[in-house]
Amino acid sequence: MPYSFYPGCSMEATGKAYHVSFECVNKALDLEAHEIPDWNCCGATVVANITGDFPQLAVASRNLALAEP
Repeated sequence: MPYSFYPGCSMEATGKAYHVSFECVNKALDLEAHEIPDWNCCGATVVANITGDFPQLAVASRNLALAEP
């Protein structure tokens, strides 16, 4: 059974160690993870200064919608 995977913006930079361990765990457990196509940044740093929850919820919701299929 394949699983959706959201790497986020930092997975290839500051989160590189998490990416390496994620791949090792997937291999050890024989899991199939597919990166969500056309994912967007969660917006944590971009929308942090905007008042209200809507912008943060909107960008996170888009990724969840892309992962659903």
